Order: sequence, then structure tokens, then C-alpha cells
Amino acid sequence: MKPLFRLPITLLLVASFVSACAPQPAAPPAATQPTEAPKAAEATQPAEATAEPAAANPMDYLNAPREDTLIIDQPYKLETFDNWNPYTPGNAFGWGMSEIGMDDLMYLNYGDGKYIMWMAEAVESNDDATVWTLHLRKGITWNDGVPFTADDIVFTINMQIKNDKLSNHFYWAEWLDKVEKVDDYTVKYTLKKPNVRFSAERISGGVGVFPDIFVPKHIWETVEDPTTFKNYDPAKGLPLGTGAYILAKVTTNETILVRNDNWWGAKTGFAKLPEPKKVVFSYVGTEEVRTQTAIDNGFDSMQDITVGALQAILTQNPKWEAWFKDKPYAVPDPCARIISFNSLKQPWDDKDMRKMMSLVMDRQQIVDIAYEGSTTLAAYFWPAYSSMKPYSDLVDKETYESFLQPNLAAAEEILKAKGYVKGAKYWAKDGKDLAIEIQVPEDFIELIRVGDVYVEQLQKFGINASESKLGSVFYDNSANGNYEAQSNWFACGSVNEPWTTLNTFAGEAAPIGQRPKGPPIDNAFRWSNKQYTDLVAQIGVTKLDDPKLMELTKQALAILYDELPAIPSAQSRKIVPFNYTYWTGWPTSENYYIFPCNWCHLFTVAMTKITKAQK
Repeated sequence: MKPLFRLPITLLLVASFVSACAPQPAAPPAATQPTEAPKAAEATQPAEATAEPAAANPMDYLNAPREDTLIIDQPYKLETFDNWNPYTPGNAFGWGMSEIGMDDLMYLNYGDGKYIMWMAEAVESNDDATVWTLHLRKGITWNDGVPFTADDIVFTINMQIKNDKLSNHFYWAEWLDKVEKVDDYTVKYTLKKPNVRFSAERISGGVGVFPDIFVPKHIWETVEDPTTFKNYDPAKGLPLGTGAYILAKVTTNETILVRNDNWWGAKTGFAKLPEPKKVVFSYVGTEEVRTQTAIDNGFDSMQDITVGALQAILTQNPKWEAWFKDKPYAVPDPCARIISFNSLKQPWDDKDMRKMMSLVMDRQQIVDIAYEGSTTLAAYFWPAYSSMKPYSDLVDKETYESFLQPNLAAAEEILKAKGYVKGAKYWAKDGKDLAIEIQVPEDFIELIRVGDVYVEQLQKFGINASESKLGSVFYDNSANGNYEAQSNWFACGSVNEPWTTLNTFAGEAAPIGQRPKGPPIDNAFRWSNKQYTDLVAQIGVTKLDDPKLMELTKQALAILYDELPAIPSAQSRKIVPFNYTYWTGWPTSENYYIFPCNWCHLFTVAMTKITKAQK
């Protein structure tokens, strides 16, 4: 076997990173080593927590006082409170279970691009990357005390392989020949074809592909239909996880998780038992209401807010701090924002019309207005991180510069060549005004503001653009192709290599009305180009130190920028302030041990680091 990484489990303390685009926020540098051989960083062992008597019942912590409670802002409504099946659409797993209720095998730190080993001790491959072996840490248990073993992993993956309605089915169907238990702590994956990125993309989840969420075999093996099972019965301890917290209560727009003092991580000495005894994920309403709640110390951690909201908080409550203490405040997000087009709907099936839409876009205005100057201008489908620069530089300079400012004259020439005539207000053809509806998620302020600015630009140019703010149907529409255009982030994935993002555009166009089976089988953009798909397939099996990778990527990017199934709109940022009234030790630009996202699985790492504030 060829060892890829093995180390004592550690938590990273990452130094401040160097700015790539001063004076805008610095992009956290990602890994310099190939993703096919990720290495977790050496660091000091997490300090052991001072032992306290175990609660007779974790539910006792439902009555924990405010100083023992962590309250996390949720900007979205809790719409499906009773569906906690992590593999079915519309589930509520993101209301605490995926963040702190379920541990992962390992975590990718965007700050240095390295991996933090967690439930896994090591992952290794054979020489041609067709066989991967996972070594589990001993002593891991589910929160009902049953050991977490290789049986749970094998069962979970085989369950997904057997059910094409479960979320990861098509990934496993494409790549996996078989998964086997070697012993209780060892799992062997035999692939159908070489995959040098298997550990990075599937075991850690990377960025765009979230890691597998495993389910307890001793619970799910009795489930008759895993596609309809809601995994929700608090009286029976469902949903059941391996994390330090247990879901205790679900109310309207709120979930409450309580600490399990018998969490395996603390019992084995692997990590410190988190100090908060109760964690509340809470939706209170509009940004104005969220802002006032934060000022009144009703939140300890917020999701993304606007510069104006942050400044109001900082002015009235000095206990709050953002990633940077001063403007631009924000942490660069790994998911660049795009406007995606449905390439199966006229006239957006014409690449020239998609190019026209890009030529109208004034990206600097989006940065200045939608982001209030808190992000950077970089027309890439991936983040403008230093680790991605070698691949970003492969975009032809003239092509790239054409994205940096609008060219309305060129846009007009395209429309005239297509037979459009400018009327009193709009461009029209055959007596019909040129119009487009851009869908945005109703509770995603950032994407709404991007949509607002872009719609205004299109209207001014003479396209009858409108913006449709949607709830959960936004994601259903994306999956089923029920849209003309969307403001989204669905090309997310690449942080230190190009394949993950490029692969989101690979495959055949999924028919409208049919959920995509996942690239490269088909894709949600409803765009297909065989030459591009073939190139991406080659990139997927090419190691990062192979010179061939750069040429393959250059060719794929040339097609992508020529066809434009989506157009880059902005480099994203996240203004995610933390409150130091009750808790301290939060991740910041000066203490970058993990990306500061309270909405994803990485937050587990932060929970083991924060401590109660001294009064």
C-alpha cells in the first residue's frame, strides 16, 4: 500500500494568510500538495477539558442557562421539521445535525488546504489509485453507545448503491466496484477506474461535494424504504449521530441540541468536550430582526449579513467581531457566484445569447452595490485563491479581460445579428420582447442583491428581466430544469485543483422535468459538450504533478468560456461575525484554525475550540 497520510489527531492553528488582492480580504491559501495525497497538518494535541460530572441525561441540558447556551443565527425558515433523512431532498439535517450532531471522517481546512483527521486515522491507496483503504479510529460510538464500525460505512454505501433516489447513488454507481469490511476498523474501496482524488472528494468531501453522512446500521437495516424514511423520532433518539450533540427539540423555526457528555471524542482523549451545554439554531426573521437580535446578545454566531447590518451591530454592541476587525470584514468564500442558464430553453440554447448576457453584466457594479465593496472582481468559476492561480492563469488573457467590464456595443451587435430590433424600451424579435426570469432563493440576501443589480442592468440595456424570489422550490427547479436562469453557486468545488468545479458542467444535459443523475452522467445546467466532457474525464484521472494536467485544463476552460452555460457574477464573501459576550476563541483572520462557517460540517472543529468568556 502507498500511504497517503497518517498522523496523531490534531487541530490546526493556522497563521494569518497573505492577501492576494489587497486591499480586499485575503484569499485563504489552499493546499500546495496534490489532492490525491492530502496530508493533515501536524499541530499540538487539543487540550483536555476539565472533567465535570456527566449529566444523568443529556436532556437535562434543555434547561441550561444563557451562559451555557450557544445560539446560532439561521437566515432560512425551517420548512421540513420532521424530515431528518440526510439522503432525501428537503431534509432538515442542516439545522444542527450536519454541523455538530454527526462527525466526519476528516475535514478540509480551507485556510491551508490541509486535512484534519477525525473519525479516520489514515487513508491509503495502491499505486494506480484503484483501491483505497480507510482506517478508522478506535473507540467511536453512536450516541446510543453502540460502536461505530466498518459495518456502518459498508451498509450506508451499499444502501445508496441499491437506491437511485438517494443522494449519492450516482457517484457510487459511477466509481465504486465494491466496498468491503476488512475488520471493524478497516474499510476497502475497490473502484471501477482510477481516481486519484477519491479521498479528497469523497472521504473528506472537499468543498462542493459534502462528505458521506453515515447512518447506524443497527437502526436503518430494519427500515423498509430508506427513500421515504424520515429518520425522526426523538423518543427513540432519532436522528442518531456520532457528534458531541444530540437533537433534543424541534419547534417552529428552531432546533435545540444538547451536549452528550459521553461523546466518544472526549472519552477517548481525542478532543476536548465542547463547553456549550445547549446549542440553539434559530430563525427570527428578516435581516433587520436578525441584526437587532444580535445587538441584544440574542445570537452568539451569525450567518452571512450585509456590511450595513454588521456596522449597525458593531456600533451598538462592541462584543461582536467579524473575520477582519475593520473593513472589508469578510472571509473569502470558496464558492464563486454565477448566473446559470437553462441551455435547453430558447433562446438560451444559443451560446451567442449567453455571451450577450455576459457582455451586459457590469461586475464591478455588482461588487460595489450588492457586496458594498466587500469582495473582489474576478471572473472565475472557482475562488480566486492563490492555490487556484496556476489554473486561473490558463484562461486566455483577452477572454478573461472581456469579463471585467461590460461591452454593450458588442452585446447589441449579437442581438442585431440574431434579428432583434431595439424598440422604445426593449429588444424584440417577431413582435415579442426579449425577456428573462432570474430565480433567486428568497432567504439568501447575497444572491438576491446580485440578482437585483443584474436585473437593473438588463432592464437598462433593454431586456425585460425580472427576479423571482423562491423558497425551497428554487432547488427543486434547479434539479428539474424549471428555470430560465438562476443566481446561484452551483459550480462550487475547486479549492486546490480544477477538476471538481469543471466536472459540474460535464455530462449530457438532463432532460427538463427529470432530476439529473449527477455529472458526468448528466448535469443540472442542461448543457452538454462531448469534447468538454471527455477532457474533464481525463483531468479526473491525471495527477496534479503531471504536466499534462495544465494542457487538458486549458482546453476545457477554452470550451467553457466559449460556451458559457453559466457566467461568473462575483467572487463571494461571507460576513460571519461572532459575539464574545458569552463565548471566546472564535476563528478569525488572526486565528485561522478553521473556516468560520456555522452552517456546515466544519463547525464541529470550532465547537471544540471555543471557551466560556470570563466575566
